[in-house]
Amino acid sequence: MKKQFLLPLIAFTMMAISANAQKSPFHIGLKGGANFSKLSISSSGISSKYATGFSAGAFTRIDISKVYVQGELLFTKKSSKYESNLFGGDKKVNWSSVDVPVLVGYKLLNANLLNVRIFGGGVYSYTISDKASLFKQVDNSFSKFDKSNIGYQVGAGIDVGKLTFDLRYEGGLSSVSKQFKSRPTSFQASVGFMIF
Repeated sequence: MKKQFLLPLIAFTMMAISANAQKSPFHIGLKGGANFSKLSISSSGISSKYATGFSAGAFTRIDISKVYVQGELLFTKKSSKYESNLFGGDKKVNWSSVDVPVLVGYKLLNANLLNVRIFGGGVYSYTISDKASLFKQVDNSFSKFDKSNIGYQVGAGIDVGKLTFDLRYEGGLSSVSKQFKSRPTSFQASVGFMIF
């Protein structure tokens, strides 16, 4: 007789533990995605266009009711296209960086398996490599990228179970090149998976 009650009790306990684990306010995950970036420059005769790149890394999120704080550590590769008669057509500039966004978000819809979010915050970028050789044709001073840059990000996202989808805009607050007053802008789309 006792065995008949013991099995349902064990099953109920396991479900309760699983539900509590899903409601943990602390999450860690992996993410990756594409970006469409442009590095504008204040030089006559050169027009900049958006080009594709990618990012990949990890994130942590702390939920505080409908508000959350999210930190990320990403390897990012960005590109920008340029058009000018100075170098006879389209050229591309590439640079890679380690990006550390810190975002504060608000859940417009906070359901068990579905969240709809908006967020914003700052991002610190450290350039680890750049291929800006085409700018040496314009001015040698551009060969010196400013390694450290600060920017901002705003966006929206959806969480479906453990999957998370983000769309965001990133703007530069500091210049990559002070000579050309070059500030990168970027549109980003990413998908992530919460490990727990």
